[in-house]
Amino acid sequence: MLVLCICGCLSFAWPSSAKRCFNQRQVDRRAARFIMSIHCFRTAVSDSIHLRRHWDRQSFPCFKLHTAPVSSVQHNNRSLSPWRYRIDEREDRIPSKIMVAECLYEGCIINKHENMEYNSVPVLATFTVLQKTVCPGNPQHYLVTVDSVTIAVACTCVVPR
Repeated sequence: MLVLCICGCLSFAWPSSAKRCFNQRQVDRRAARFIMSIHCFRTAVSDSIHLRRHWDRQSFPCFKLHTAPVSSVQHNNRSLSPWRYRIDEREDRIPSKIMVAECLYEGCIINKHENMEYNSVPVLATFTVLQKTVCPGNPQHYLVTVDSVTIAVACTCVVPR
């Protein structure tokens, strides 16, 4: 999962017209193009946590499902530093929903018991998103800008500092 997410799939060139305001239809078209540019990230994350896809496959004809045996993709349950995912949802961001990892223990699981001699820490990654803000003087239009967010994608076991 991390290889697919960090491989650069999220690089996105935004047109030079990004500083003007757009109506909702134009924002939706740009959002669809942006989401298509990050489809490899979306596929990796959704397959690894077995989420039901909320997008329509007919809308994205080049979308291909990457399948793997369940035991090989559920790293969050088999790790020395297990984690769970939660949805971080913000309506002013595209994509509006991002999966964030939360470490389940402060220590690491060694021989089926939590060992506090080690620490569970999040693995952070930076992703490109679009920020949508209401245009001044026109609440029906939006300014869309490229931004980056740093999120926890997994947890790992480390020796304390």
